[in-house]
Amino acid sequence: MQKLFKSFLSCLSVALCFCFLCGCNAQLPIPPEKTPGEETEKPTHEHVVCPECGKCTDKECPEDKCAGHEEVEESIKDQFDCISIKEALDLAQNAGDAGTSEKYYVYGIIKTVSNGMYGEMTITDGEYELYVYGVYSADGQTRYDALTDKPVSGDEVVLYGMLKTYQEKPEMDRGFLQAFNHIKPEVDETLYQEVTIAEARSLEASELVKVTGVVARITYANGFVPNGFYLVDETESIYVYGNDAAGSVKIGNTVTLVGEKTYYVLASEQSNADKHGYKGCCQIQKPQILENDLGNSEYNKEWISESTIKDIVDASVLENNTTTIYKVTALVKKAVGTGFTNYYFNDLDGVTGSYTYTSCNGSDFSWLDEFDGKICTVYLSPINYKSTSSGCIVRFIPIEVIEEEFSFDLKDAPSFALKYYAVDQFLSVYEADPELNLKTSVDNEILGFSGLEFSYASSNEDVCYFENTTDGVVLHTKNAGSTTITITAKLGEYTDTCAVEVEYKLPSEYETITVKEAIDTPDDQIVTVRGIVASSLVNQSGFYLIDETGVIAVTGEEAAIKLLSSGDEVIVRGTKDHKVKDGYAGAGQINIYNAEILVNYYGNHEYSTATFDATKTLNELYEYNHMEDHSNEVYVVKAVVKLNKTAYYTNLKLLSPDGKVEFTLYSASANQYEFLHQFDGQEITIELALCNWNSKTYYAGCVISVITEDGKIINTLNFEE
Repeated sequence: MQKLFKSFLSCLSVALCFCFLCGCNAQLPIPPEKTPGEETEKPTHEHVVCPECGKCTDKECPEDKCAGHEEVEESIKDQFDCISIKEALDLAQNAGDAGTSEKYYVYGIIKTVSNGMYGEMTITDGEYELYVYGVYSADGQTRYDALTDKPVSGDEVVLYGMLKTYQEKPEMDRGFLQAFNHIKPEVDETLYQEVTIAEARSLEASELVKVTGVVARITYANGFVPNGFYLVDETESIYVYGNDAAGSVKIGNTVTLVGEKTYYVLASEQSNADKHGYKGCCQIQKPQILENDLGNSEYNKEWISESTIKDIVDASVLENNTTTIYKVTALVKKAVGTGFTNYYFNDLDGVTGSYTYTSCNGSDFSWLDEFDGKICTVYLSPINYKSTSSGCIVRFIPIEVIEEEFSFDLKDAPSFALKYYAVDQFLSVYEADPELNLKTSVDNEILGFSGLEFSYASSNEDVCYFENTTDGVVLHTKNAGSTTITITAKLGEYTDTCAVEVEYKLPSEYETITVKEAIDTPDDQIVTVRGIVASSLVNQSGFYLIDETGVIAVTGEEAAIKLLSSGDEVIVRGTKDHKVKDGYAGAGQINIYNAEILVNYYGNHEYSTATFDATKTLNELYEYNHMEDHSNEVYVVKAVVKLNKTAYYTNLKLLSPDGKVEFTLYSASANQYEFLHQFDGQEITIELALCNWNSKTYYAGCVISVITEDGKIINTLNFEE
């Protein structure tokens, strides 16, 4: 108390003024007299004490007025008998793997939370750091992820736990959360415009916004660390990206936050996104949460429109639809792969759809397991598009899944079949006779109908006509012009029709070069080449183009590649190049990239094998030098198929018949070579192209076909045929 009342005489008048202003009537205690040697100079900071509570304002007090009644909050560190982080590290080291016999209070600032489920974190005092294996409530009953309010990076914490080492690294084995203090940075709210979420979505990137909404779904980064969440108000939804903000909210919380509106694209995908006009994920970044009611409210659904998976998948990337929520009916499907799990949302044709966007190998969506294989009502959002050289693939985040009684009225089967099975068979423009085999009937086990029949009619058979064959109906073109094709779908007594406008025009004339001339063209030059589509590439969106002079790999947009078939005669235009990584010393991969299909003459042509080499063995190919250019060469060799499956990956290798060489096939997994699985362990004859797409010090292979007694089994991975 002596310290509190030092220099009493010099500030008596101020203290009396304070008591008057505050209405304090208590008598001020009289301090003891100064002891010899005590400081006699007036201190630079006058302590003003309220006699009502005995607290010091800890403010500089002007001579002419009282500083006011303001309590100083006690630090959470002072509420416990805390040891320093340095002391904790020393105790852990001395205790070793067995750990200390007692628990200790340790104070620190959270540097990182590396596991958002268990509360694995690192705390620091600015000089030393302590790893904490996991965090629970003070009574040990509630795990970190289930805490109603929990500390995140930047917050003060006091943890109570045993100290030990694990693999010679000091740690707190399990921290029981005694107290924490959210450290909120100061925010100048005048810099942010308060808007609805719909208004925020329409703003340009870099605009600063203030929004309020309900947390509808939280997303997770690797390690199950919260990294963002969906925020919904009565107008729209938007994704909010930020680890600290995501770690401090729960589904159902109503929060007000400020942040920067932006569009996000992964840096490695930016050039491809620009190519296709994709702006990126519509989101708010750098969020600071101003208010959180810690409640459990339902998010507003009145604004959410009903759609279909097909409509979302078919939507243009130019539309600003990422992170908005749609209500759809979908088939939920869990797909367990090698070392990972994906969850798909497919339309009711069982094919059209896409997968959830996960950074945790699907573990963040294990809550979907109960819906596996079921048709459900799903509140679904396209969070982003994976941007590749060949196109953009939508990826979903499920916000909510509701299992409801689903029934399909068979009278709707004809209209459904037209949309999902019939219309997409046709192109709007043809420049050659497609000789297209059309569907004449369709079954759908999911919806429970079979034997639905299609029929076709052309309003101008001089332009397009249909040929009835033993195999079905074939579309032909004849003379230039336009026609309306009417498609009729019939299931018993139920019928529906739709119309497709089709134009047939004479193909444009192009000056083309041979495949060999394209191979010999200097890199980075545009080439226009005519040839036959031979087979699909693997792990690349493209195909091998072949003529009498040579073979070259062609890559292009996935949507265009899907429309091709082996045997099509095409004219392509693209950039001739050698694909190599920066700093790579080697020949790389000869290819024509960003290829456009200028003309497809269709047909069912056999590709030329004039340049194929049947004189080499797999052993000899294995020895080829990657510094030499061999990626435009195809060899006919004998090999034994070897299918490898582990818990984490699958691949497919080729063994030389003598067993001395194991030759790598370029692929992401063995599933991309499914047509070879039937030959596992067998010796076969194959047409093998050499390739080096990823700048290795060796050549891998791409199987063009398997030669059997009945003919060739051609690799058609990228084609829809």
